[in-house]
Amino acid sequence: MAKDETAATGTQLLDRAVAILKYLGEAGQGGTSMAAIGDELELKQPTVHRIVTALERHGLVDREQETKKYRLGLALFALGAKAADGTGLRQLARPALLRLAATTSDSVFLMARAGLTTVCVDRQQGSYVIDSLTGHVGGQIPMGIGPASQAILAYLPAAEIDVVISANTPLYKKFGGFTARKIRETLEQIRANGYALDEGELVAGISSVAVPILPPGRDAIASIALNLTSARLTPGRLPELVSLLTKEVRDIETQLNPLSDGLESLIPGKLL
Repeated sequence: MAKDETAATGTQLLDRAVAILKYLGEAGQGGTSMAAIGDELELKQPTVHRIVTALERHGLVDREQETKKYRLGLALFALGAKAADGTGLRQLARPALLRLAATTSDSVFLMARAGLTTVCVDRQQGSYVIDSLTGHVGGQIPMGIGPASQAILAYLPAAEIDVVISANTPLYKKFGGFTARKIRETLEQIRANGYALDEGELVAGISSVAVPILPPGRDAIASIALNLTSARLTPGRLPELVSLLTKEVRDIETQLNPLSDGLESLIPGKLL
């Protein structure tokens, strides 16, 4: 049954607008219909129409003329890019991403935590072009899914890990055989190895390796991940990729260290 919309306050409308944006983000490039938005979020169609129309007017939502489906607008991506620049993290890590993409020819991603999700803050495409679950700068995925987010999650405080996994457990079933228990076991392995690895389990034929960015005395704030076809991740190449990633990450951590007094401004979960 749809929620009562008759006495919606400004705060409630804002909450619903944010919920719609998040839902459109999960829908991806294919978009979704107003009817689907209303059904998923338990909102009446007049309310959905009013909010979506306002978001579209500001460029935060686009409607595909052919399918009449809605998706996130370019203005939102622009705001996300500005937010990423505002943290300073993307600017700091950009040279590392460029070097890794040039050296490996594979796709490189800078991923940062934003609450219960992991957001793609920056990416550099290698000569071997492949897609990813986040897809684009600003794309997001639940914490615990994929090496990039697991590399961050593994180094959070135990109590915080529990909260994140508990909140995201209902979402894990959308990604195949992932369960809360399996993710916890994966985190233990990541802490033992110092890196996260997926050899084609999440997306068949696509592998990924990620190393967390750990500022001195702080929890993980982000990670850098390499995505490549599983055929290119040979046993002999994995140590090489981990070494390249680790070297770049350590350099970033060294640059973060002198800024430790103001590091809160670099934590994406607080600004993105």
